[in-house]
Amino acid sequence: MDYKLTFSGRFFYHCGSGVSRHYHADYQIQLVYSGEAEVHVNDKPYRMEKGVIMLIPKGSSHDFQVTAREGMKTVELKFVTSDPAMEALISQMNILMHDDGTIFNIMSRIVLEGQRQSLYYKEMSNALLMECILTIYRMIRHTSVSVFESSSPDQGETKSNHVDLLDRVDNYIGKNFYKKLSLSDIAAACGYNQDYIYRCIKKKTGFSVIRYINRKKFDRARELIMHTELSLSEIAWNLGFETLQYFSRFFKEYAGISPSEYSKKVRSTIRTDY
Repeated sequence: MDYKLTFSGRFFYHCGSGVSRHYHADYQIQLVYSGEAEVHVNDKPYRMEKGVIMLIPKGSSHDFQVTAREGMKTVELKFVTSDPAMEALISQMNILMHDDGTIFNIMSRIVLEGQRQSLYYKEMSNALLMECILTIYRMIRHTSVSVFESSSPDQGETKSNHVDLLDRVDNYIGKNFYKKLSLSDIAAACGYNQDYIYRCIKKKTGFSVIRYINRKKFDRARELIMHTELSLSEIAWNLGFETLQYFSRFFKEYAGISPSEYSKKVRSTIRTDY
């Protein structure tokens, strides 16, 4: 499919601010991750709020005004295409759709690619744009793909058993981020043998239990930095770290940058034109 990303950005609009009526030469995807706004697309009113994706077709008129007292935060993309196959796919999408966090993460990666401008960032950004569009399409078509690659199960260890166990493990970890978690804690809470849990997690993810827990904590740390205004000290406390320094070392091990550097990147207003 022929398409090209023309713009990516992360924005903070104050209460009462917005964008006056204008026309789009490009397609635009706008995702709200904080706040609310009243929007018009081709003079039809819509309400944007946290977790809502808005797809604005090219040639459309568009305006919005922020209504939330705390303002509104968005990630936004613009792209062009004259490919009939791409335009046909986009035409099947709604103006408003709801995100479960998946699209936010993809769009945030595009914004960071544009900000960092590492080697082949344009090519990477365009590849992520295609992932974003196809993922939205799958969402509206109610199809999905398993997070983990399937493999031949061992005798007595079915795929459904693995998935059920991982759901239980993830649920327990998610409710107990503030604790110092161990394999024995997880086994006791989930009602499975420690060895079985270890083998299951290793088989399905490639991680040891401790590494798996730490990845979950890191993913949660990123979500809290991106989605909330909590201080880094509060995030560290919520995730069970005794000191901000320990949390900073932990975060940098996984992200390659400190949480303060990451916060500046994802919480600031940034724009990239391609």
